[in-house]
Amino acid sequence: MALLTRNRPAGSLAAVRDRAVTNAQRAVPAAKDVSSAVRHSAEDAAAWAKPRVDDAAAWARPKVDDARSWAAPKLERSGIVVQETIAPAIADAMISAARAIDVKPVRRRRWARPAAITMIVAAMASAGAAIAMRRRPPTPVFPPVDPDSPVDPAPGEASSIRPEPEANGRPLES
Repeated sequence: MALLTRNRPAGSLAAVRDRAVTNAQRAVPAAKDVSSAVRHSAEDAAAWAKPRVDDAAAWARPKVDDARSWAAPKLERSGIVVQETIAPAIADAMISAARAIDVKPVRRRRWARPAAITMIVAAMASAGAAIAMRRRPPTPVFPPVDPDSPVDPAPGEASSIRPEPEANGRPLES
């Protein structure tokens, strides 16, 4: 009775296992017989085909060599024509495409750093000049008149200059 039928006999699992083992033991020698028969058939086919394949290869070898010797110069001429006509056009197209997609370099301002250094130096020089001017003692606008001097001021020169006294930026009222 087969294992896969619908009407299974009521029995234990051990009985089912025993039947499976028995059927497998019967199938193994049959499989060995089939595999050895297949192996012998394959060996026979290989023995029959080998001399015929060798004959076909020997017949085809000179024909393939003739085809190669005919095609080689044509292929070489075609390569030279492509190199001289199509390749420059392709190379030009590739170069123009590369230039089109290339990132444009940022122009550097070469004047910015020297201008900044010049401005810093000028600021330092003007600060130094301002400090030097503040530390210098005041000089009178007019030279002092020496009473013992033999040179007198011209008439009207001393009277034309009126000093205006000031206090806090306002003229003093008399």
